[in-house]
Amino acid sequence: MQNQHKISCAHFPKCGGCTALNIPYTEQLSAKKKMLHNLFSSFNIDIPEILASPNPLYYRHKVQLPFGSFGKGRDRKVTLGCYALDSHNVIDQKECFVQDRDLTAIAHTIRRWAQKCGFEPYNEKRGNGFLRHCLLRKGASTGEILVGLVTNGGRIAGSRNLARSLMDEAQKVTGKDSQIVGVIQNINTRSTNVVLGEHYEVWWGREFLKEKLGQYRFNVGLSTFFQVNPFAAPLLYNLVLEQIPENSNVLDVYCGVGTITLWVSQKASRVLGIEENPHSVREAIAAARVNEVKNVKFLTGDASALLARHTNDFNIAIVDPPRKGLDERVINALKESNVSKIIYVSCNPQSLCRDIKMLSPHFRLTSLKGVDMFAHTAHVECVAALSADN
Repeated sequence: MQNQHKISCAHFPKCGGCTALNIPYTEQLSAKKKMLHNLFSSFNIDIPEILASPNPLYYRHKVQLPFGSFGKGRDRKVTLGCYALDSHNVIDQKECFVQDRDLTAIAHTIRRWAQKCGFEPYNEKRGNGFLRHCLLRKGASTGEILVGLVTNGGRIAGSRNLARSLMDEAQKVTGKDSQIVGVIQNINTRSTNVVLGEHYEVWWGREFLKEKLGQYRFNVGLSTFFQVNPFAAPLLYNLVLEQIPENSNVLDVYCGVGTITLWVSQKASRVLGIEENPHSVREAIAAARVNEVKNVKFLTGDASALLARHTNDFNIAIVDPPRKGLDERVINALKESNVSKIIYVSCNPQSLCRDIKMLSPHFRLTSLKGVDMFAHTAHVECVAALSADN
């Protein structure tokens, strides 16, 4: 296993990207298991060892970095990197041990390109400046890379030439098996901490990259929810799969682009994916078609309303909500359903624990396992199994 010893990073501990880089990896896993044990102690269940990330270094295949600046006038320099811990001060990133190496190299190229082109970084206090964030994604299995620029303003003249100049420089620093397939502008003129706006402009290429997890192929866009650690994602999905009884009828709530839906289709009789984002549903339908998976279906709409309408026909429910956890209406719909088992995927153990208590006494926690999707941070992904307490 990599990283048995401390790592010396020029930005640690000021950078907010990592909080445990100075702790040997095996000790990080032990600390995360202890945290889960303490948090879920009242449930009287055994928690096994946290599943380690196969690649605890350079695992992040999605990079989201804010622009900043220092100096004044002609001496002003563009900065790009993570925010400093507990602040919005940009650390001018020189190295990173958790980002994919190609994406780090491209980020450095984008900083130089922005400086050369004279683009002004966004200033949160004054609400002016053009470049807000750099967003990069890479397909681990394909080497395809998307370059995203979040801007405080619309498409500018000569964007195709700007994209070409950026690509020419970026392609020089990437590995021989990597290729930039799209340069995309996301327009966000709102005064908000939300990174992405709603409108996209393709400066060059296509707006998605191709990725493969296990036997399944997906198209991944800038805003697509897709696990940032492609090496550990199969471990996570296999924990879900092992909880699926053969030939069961499964609801996959908050299904996104259908990664878990397709993964469990190999054991289930049929799977219904529920997702409120219509773009994600379109991508999920396309993924099912490309992968020739016939026993899945997807619906767009409110999770609680669709749950109430369809739970009589399904005996297993998978839920994979955002960090805030389950909507109270979804919890009530599950309580009133005929579902005999819930498989809860969570990136936030605190909201998971709260929701399990809210699902009681209708459902009882029977299993909890952790996967280290986010090495060198305090975060851990969990898969919890709950059985109907009849």
